[in-house]
Amino acid sequence: MTMRSEDGRATETASLKAPETKADRLMALYNMYLDEYRDRETVMGFGNADASVILIGEAPGRDEVKLSKPFSGAAGKKLDKFLDTIGLDRDTVFITNAIKYRLSCVSPESGRKKNRPAESREIEANRKYLIKEIDIIKPLITVTLGNVPLRAVTGNMKITIGEAHGKIFSSSDGEGDRNKVCILSDVFPLYHPAGVIYNQSLEKVYLEDLEILKKILALKNIL
Repeated sequence: MTMRSEDGRATETASLKAPETKADRLMALYNMYLDEYRDRETVMGFGNADASVILIGEAPGRDEVKLSKPFSGAAGKKLDKFLDTIGLDRDTVFITNAIKYRLSCVSPESGRKKNRPAESREIEANRKYLIKEIDIIKPLITVTLGNVPLRAVTGNMKITIGEAHGKIFSSSDGEGDRNKVCILSDVFPLYHPAGVIYNQSLEKVYLEDLEILKKILALKNIL
């Protein structure tokens, strides 16, 4: 900041700008994302920026885009039940998606827009934003919901939720250990809530994994 001395000369003084908050940093990150994907139907992360737990889904769907909030609709109701089971609620966690725009295509049968699976190139392109987002929140544990966020967080495009669910992945630099990832929190993969809706046989496995997660949260003094 430039000020004037008594003789009229300009002098430089230190700026009194306040330190950036997590919310400020998230906003800056999301603005960068919106600049890159301005033509997409986007939904940013939502919740407590100081949360110890971050939940990561795949990508927003129709309901999420309509309400501008991740995990709305049927999958959101399932997620709320999941949070209740482990003793958390939406006010205490941060919720986001690995890809923050709707993945859609036009159905040849109905002519209407429908959701579609993520492609590996899309996961990789969005990964840099997700890793920065996690770094800003600095959670004690990152819970991935489904294949897409699991692959985005680990950087492994071949890993599947079927082989990884219910296991703790330790934070590391990601070198030399397939069960370590390059973020500063442990990772716990779960099936996506929508997957449980469409495949009732997963319900038992899902509940068993939640009990494991609940014990981990208790050990970390999050509950």
